[in-house]
Amino acid sequence: MKNQLAVFRSLTLAAMLLLFTVTPSVAEEGNRSCSVKEVLKGGMYVYVRCQEKDKDIWLATVARDFKIDEEITFVNAPPMTDFYSKFLDRTFPEVIFTDLLPPGVQKK
Repeated sequence: MKNQLAVFRSLTLAAMLLLFTVTPSVAEEGNRSCSVKEVLKGGMYVYVRCQEKDKDIWLATVARDFKIDEEITFVNAPPMTDFYSKFLDRTFPEVIFTDLLPPGVQKK
């Protein structure tokens, strides 16, 4: 059982790292923008609740500081569903693991 848990953790980490190395050409086409509404620090990730048009979405990205109502642009990627954060002891119905683009980069 211990070995199975270790393998599962390794595979989960590998999958998350793979998502962070996806280039925009491999990710779904285009970039997206949203306005930061809530920030939860979760270890090496930051979970950001954003408002995109009239919809709330959750992003997970490498840790950095965010300001409420800050406009951010991110690489579009497929969401992970029912993602459990052990650090936060919380399940996100849907979260997008993504890279943020520097300020000034426009969405495509």
